[in-house]
Amino acid sequence: MFRFILVALSMIAFLGNTVWAQQESSDQINQLVSAEYNMGVLATNRGVLAAYKNYSDESTVFFTPAPTQAEIYFKSKARVPDLMTWKPVYAKVSKSNEWGFTTGPISWQNVGYKKKYGEYFCLWKLDRKGEWKIAYRAISEHGAPTEHVPAILESPVDNKYRKSRSKARLKQREDIILSTDQLFSTILKADNQTAFKEFLTDYARIYIPGYTPVIGIDDIRAFLKKADINIESTEHKVDRTYSGELAYSQGDAIIRQGNKVTKCYYIRIWELQEDSMWKVSVDMYFEK
Repeated sequence: MFRFILVALSMIAFLGNTVWAQQESSDQINQLVSAEYNMGVLATNRGVLAAYKNYSDESTVFFTPAPTQAEIYFKSKARVPDLMTWKPVYAKVSKSNEWGFTTGPISWQNVGYKKKYGEYFCLWKLDRKGEWKIAYRAISEHGAPTEHVPAILESPVDNKYRKSRSKARLKQREDIILSTDQLFSTILKADNQTAFKEFLTDYARIYIPGYTPVIGIDDIRAFLKKADINIESTEHKVDRTYSGELAYSQGDAIIRQGNKVTKCYYIRIWELQEDSMWKVSVDMYFEK
């Protein structure tokens, strides 16, 4: 039944008045990752605040941990670390080359305080000038990392996609993601193991506060079971690439571990599979 509902939702996304479009660039991911690296260099040379400002616009949101507009975030300089370094180890860009994400290990420190570690997530959007700008940026904190994670930086396999003709059509496609995320949340309440089995890609990665990333659906399910972690979520917002194969959802979550209850925000990256089902490749939780 779960699979039938998922396939039905996915198939609706491909109906309607559409035409094929083609992008010529084959190295989109290099441009996106370069923006991330250049921001990191700027943060080292001129400070984190200057780097963030240079790669932000009026739509940028920082999760601090609550979602905060960039203009408000920048006014609270005390919340911007003195030192911060990060490295993208997992990144993808859409076929339409207007939307992509990067994620990886990050460390930060204020002068006189102990260094902290975590994982960052950044959703990027290309502006009208053809420059990559931060759309959403968040951090999930954990202890010092002990393992090296190899980098996976992916351009689209091909650049062919369906071009939508109307705002109503684009809204309909976003509604598919919202419905899918709602279904995921509903099944999470009933059975976490079933939910993650049905909704995560084989190569998915999950970020739980206090833990280093867990990668791969089998390892994720085994980790959640061993750690006695149970997750519930409530969706609030979604976004989807113009080419349609990547999407984002964000909302509130509760993580229960024994008698401990942790209130979080979550961010998910959804990817359209070859069988027309939507599945999560990045599932990130960060404490409120």
